[in-house]
Amino acid sequence: MKKILVIGGGFAGLTSSVFLSNKNFKVTLLESSPKFGGRAYSILNTKQKSFYDNGQHIMMGCYKDTLDFLSIINSRDLLDIPSSLSINFVKRGGELALLKASQYHYPFNLVKAILNFKGLRTKSRIKIIDFFLDLLCCYSCDLKNKTVIMWLKEKKQTEESIKYFWEILVVGALNTTIEKASALIFAEILKRIFFDGNQSATIVISKVGLTELYVEPSIKFLTEKGSELKLSEKVTKFETDGNKIVRVLTEKNIYENFDYIVSAIPTYALSRILENSKIKSLPIPNLEYSPILNVHLWLENNPFTEAFYGLLVSHIHWIFNRGDHISITISSAESLMNCSDEEILDLIYSDLEIFFPIFKPSLVKDFKVIKEKRATFIPDISSVYNREEINSPFDNLLLAGDWTNSFLPATIESAVLSAKQVLDKILEKQ
Repeated sequence: MKKILVIGGGFAGLTSSVFLSNKNFKVTLLESSPKFGGRAYSILNTKQKSFYDNGQHIMMGCYKDTLDFLSIINSRDLLDIPSSLSINFVKRGGELALLKASQYHYPFNLVKAILNFKGLRTKSRIKIIDFFLDLLCCYSCDLKNKTVIMWLKEKKQTEESIKYFWEILVVGALNTTIEKASALIFAEILKRIFFDGNQSATIVISKVGLTELYVEPSIKFLTEKGSELKLSEKVTKFETDGNKIVRVLTEKNIYENFDYIVSAIPTYALSRILENSKIKSLPIPNLEYSPILNVHLWLENNPFTEAFYGLLVSHIHWIFNRGDHISITISSAESLMNCSDEEILDLIYSDLEIFFPIFKPSLVKDFKVIKEKRATFIPDISSVYNREEINSPFDNLLLAGDWTNSFLPATIESAVLSAKQVLDKILEKQ
């Protein structure tokens, strides 16, 4: 039985371990912190006796590899997967603009959904449909050196459609602005969402917290498979012999009896190990990072009735209704990272009152503000080129993580896809 050493117990590390152990590889998983889950886990609010996620990590029906992973660990049933697209967008004053497709006649149901979307005037809706029709014939070479805003203007999208439709999609999917985002990466996302079946365009909601959804089931699965799971064990150095890594040093142990190593840690963490190891032959992409701000509000008599909302032209991008609390997401939140909790709450309360007349600040009985300063890398034009150059110079070192060359932005799906690519590469070597 081949032995695999996996470094990092976040989404990429856990999925790599699950995929590999499911193919009967012997896995040892090393995590530097006292918990598994990385940037996607649940926290207990002891005062409210309620769990909340460190961030609202959006999943969609087009996340095929993620859904396969959750099926392997027997937790897919913990998801609410709609049969077709349905999003409640909210205008100022509380007016709903529903973007909803029927279950039948795909893809014409999506065309009808856009034509019926009351958040835009008719001209803007028609221009959006023209854009999607053109996307079917679009080649990646045409987009590699373009930003999203360049692409939208080239395709004569209206200012209204850019502000009330495209900006929302870009910020939500890529966690950056239309001025920075790569048109090539955005095109790949659009094709997966809108051109891959009726269910692909749906927003998938977990019925439970992230820890219960994937961390605990992964640990259970790996334990039953005989994997070794080690917490609070930070890797500090690699020792090499030619084109192989022969030893992995941690703060506690030395590992040398393995066939492959999977590095499933962020670029900055891997860079530190390589620097300590005096390894310069592995190019780490120079990626910029963008923050996400998440605010959780526990409410007396929660007045929100829908599972989630998208807000049209607001500081707030998404609201997810968790029953006893709501989770608010602000993507690309650079301007808010240095604000105090009080300043952030004032901003959020103001927008909530503007968009939801049913909301009053007096309803809030508790809150948690979470700033993810390096939530995702910015999928700009330079990132496309930088990620193409990622290639391990060592025969037994493979790289996983949402920053690797998955042709996707930093999402749960890209982390899982990178883990699947690792499995495929190891199987090819057998």
